Amino acid sequence: MSWAVVYGLQAGMVGVGLLALYFALSIPTLLCLATLGMLYYGYTKARRKAAGTLPLDDKTVLITGCDTGIGHALAKYLHERGCHVIATVFRPEGQGATALRDVKSERMTVLPLDVSSDDSVAECLRHVKGICANSGLWGVVNNAGHNFVGDVELTTMRQYLLVANINIYGMVKTTRAFLPLLRQTRGRIVNVTSIKGQISRPLNAAYNITKYGGETFSEITRMEMRQFGVKVSIIEPGHFGGVTGCINKDGIARIRREFDEMWAEASDEVKEVFSRDHFDKIMSEIEADAGRSHPTLTPVVKAISDALFSGDPDYRYIVDGSNQLLDKDPMLVRVKPFLSDRLFDALVSYFYL
Repeated sequence: MSWAVVYGLQAGMVGVGLLALYFALSIPTLLCLATLGMLYYGYTKARRKAAGTLPLDDKTVLITGCDTGIGHALAKYLHERGCHVIATVFRPEGQGATALRDVKSERMTVLPLDVSSDDSVAECLRHVKGICANSGLWGVVNNAGHNFVGDVELTTMRQYLLVANINIYGMVKTTRAFLPLLRQTRGRIVNVTSIKGQISRPLNAAYNITKYGGETFSEITRMEMRQFGVKVSIIEPGHFGGVTGCINKDGIARIRREFDEMWAEASDEVKEVFSRDHFDKIMSEIEADAGRSHPTLTPVVKAISDALFSGDPDYRYIVDGSNQLLDKDPMLVRVKPFLSDRLFDALVSYFYL
């Protein structure tokens, strides 16, 4: 069969589809759809209002990854609203940990935690049990993560494993360790994944693998914990990279070091395909993208707070970022169910290749 026939059939499918849409969208149909949309909006607002908000002042919440970014901002936000915060940090003597200790409050506890280390998780659990002996542990926010950029072929296996040990297995270790305490309070687990947990992008294989894994792990944990009254929510931030450690000044410097490691370990055959300029081009795009980030972390922090303290939290919070009219990744996730795989891949390629 010739390609002319294939293209002709393709055009025919598009044409018939457009005709079907034209005839289906009559005025009564549009009115019904608009009414349905308004009813659903009213229903969700009424449901959330009826569920109310739980008090914060008698709750203790543990947050991972509070050195910088979302974790650091969330620790301060919850503390200011009366919550007892256990802020865990990877660098106990770093600037982020010091700033949190400088709050000098009985409701702010700073503990070291390397989520990729079994011993570190066990030691943190021991401290938390002592802190929560009377109040119990209400929530765990799995926020610790490692952003990563790199081609499938250039990313080293050490880098793949490093990202996975933090982003997905760190989440698993922390959740498993603290579940007994959360069952006692019928509390909350909030897992910060990424909008990239629903959309695959070039140069993000090592990172996206872990974020898709975080989505699946969260959904299964939610179903298994329902019988114990423990609720699990997923937070999917869009483009906030410029105000986190992902692609700020320090993040960009780290990415450069990771690119140097990739190039040093690349085989001669791979170096013939990817020139050293390939990394420079990616860095230019990352630096430009940093300027398109949302200017604050407030939308993400508020979404996490809602997941922790709403009487009826959502299963999934897509949090639009970017300082542009549209945040591309959340937009793509929302249209994906209505597009074929080929068309969706073409759309992603248009934006990112």
